[in-house]
Amino acid sequence: MNKQRFSFNWLKPAVLCLSAFLVVPGFLEDGTARADALEGRKVYEMHCIGCHGDKGDGKGVVADDFIVKPRNFILGMFKFSTTKRDALPTDEDLKKTISNGLPTTSMPNFRLLRDAEKDGVIDYIKTLSARWNKERAERIHPEVTAPDFVATAGSIGKGEKLFSARCQMCHGTRQGQPDVIFFLKWKGAEACNDVIRPAVFSHGTIKRGPKVEDIHMSITAGVGGTPMLSWSDKLSEQNRWHLTSYILKDMDKVGGEK
Repeated sequence: MNKQRFSFNWLKPAVLCLSAFLVVPGFLEDGTARADALEGRKVYEMHCIGCHGDKGDGKGVVADDFIVKPRNFILGMFKFSTTKRDALPTDEDLKKTISNGLPTTSMPNFRLLRDAEKDGVIDYIKTLSARWNKERAERIHPEVTAPDFVATAGSIGKGEKLFSARCQMCHGTRQGQPDVIFFLKWKGAEACNDVIRPAVFSHGTIKRGPKVEDIHMSITAGVGGTPMLSWSDKLSEQNRWHLTSYILKDMDKVGGEK
């Protein structure tokens, strides 16, 4: 009995190691593998596997406890990026999500991980979906700094009009609808095991990040795999900042630290 147990315990990690090695090649642009992915699996097994599952399908042992389900990495679909909506995110996009976590969900921040550990687990995540073999992540939305007029009374007033015309039907209003009380049905919901609930700005936070610029980027880039569109070609840059001003007010951030 002891001999059989020893044999199994020796074989299992060997198989896991071999399988990790076999799926690594092909996800880099030049078709080569990076050793970081093998190290990244160790980080994944330590910090991620309980939620996202051994296969990366979002069905970890604790996944059923969450309302917002863990990401299914096999689909290669991510919400927050600086790339075209529904396109693959850049490494920096993924690193930001790992570092900041996703407020209002069970995804914690992993700021204490070393950069090498974050890079490694990102490389490993790329082995879990065939999309990384076929597509290239290309950033199209540059980082920007909030202009001085953001959060001023004039900007907030203009943003309120834009919000009423463009956003209120999904996000509601703080006065008439303190919380969004409905879920959005969308064609990818079942595949992603995901429930889409429009952001409730009066909660004081958004998932993308804690900065003013994160609000603007969500408006600009949209949210992948959800009904939240990219408004980069629908609203001018200035109007997107006015809309940011109004959302800041709804979040009670006006007058606070940007």
